[in-house]
Amino acid sequence: MFWHNLKKPIIGLSPMDGVTDFACRYMMAKTAKPDVMFTEFTTVEGLFHAPEKILRDFEYSEIERPIVAQIYGATPEYFYKAAQIVCKLGFDGIDINMGCPSKAVVKRNCGAKLITAPDLAIEIIRATKEGTGGTVPYSIKTRIGYDSNVIEWWMETLLEEKPAAISIHGRTLKQMYQGKADWEAIAKAAKIIHQTETLVLGNGDITSLEEAHRRIEETGVDGVLIGRHAIGNPWVFNNHKPTREERIATAREHTAYYVQKRGETRLASLGKHLAGYLSHFPDAALLRSKILGAKNGSYQKSLSIL
Repeated sequence: MFWHNLKKPIIGLSPMDGVTDFACRYMMAKTAKPDVMFTEFTTVEGLFHAPEKILRDFEYSEIERPIVAQIYGATPEYFYKAAQIVCKLGFDGIDINMGCPSKAVVKRNCGAKLITAPDLAIEIIRATKEGTGGTVPYSIKTRIGYDSNVIEWWMETLLEEKPAAISIHGRTLKQMYQGKADWEAIAKAAKIIHQTETLVLGNGDITSLEEAHRRIEETGVDGVLIGRHAIGNPWVFNNHKPTREERIATAREHTAYYVQKRGETRLASLGKHLAGYLSHFPDAALLRSKILGAKNGSYQKSLSIL
């Protein structure tokens, strides 16, 4: 099982909807590879209702390994089938999203809403495990609670099913991404989880490699996942301080790779990545304005003249 072969502390890229797509992960792997990466979350129901579209979310390259497919939904039967697909596609692991706070997701009884439905959560876990046939390890990404901190009860519930790893975002669903992540709650979870063979990763507000190591030491987690501060900033994983030229070159390569795979459609999805790359140097604001304001989002053409 790859999880227990990872060198500790584990510093991974957190799964982010609309962010950690195939091009993002490819550039992360090439530039400053995290110890583990996840796909964007993919709906298990969608895998059957719109398979061609959804399966594109599961595109990955070999340099991304270990790569984990993240799935979400509310129907155990579909988790069973999705797990079979994940195994056939050759992923190293499968991750169940029980932490997304999006209103659209929660309305469908998915994501962090499962914290309020432990019986359904367990059914989903068991269906996923059965679908893998034990060939691929499963993990869970979740939060400290729905509208209050229930981390101790929630961890005890999930640990009954012996996941390979649990990643914990230090906020409740109600908080969304507001306020500060509660690393004390994550530390309490770590103590409970360490009574088992399950690994625990903390998540929330990590801005640098130094902060990642400090949180690991303070809380006793096996590692952390870095999210928002990795957008357009793969160097957060190796502490390299890129020059202006390196940032522009990486932005160009990211865009070119995306266009090579997807064509010049939906280029707007590159916006947040380019904003991250084109920052932290004297004329960054001017370049961002020029690139992100490009007509029809033709970032590739605009970047080529920099």
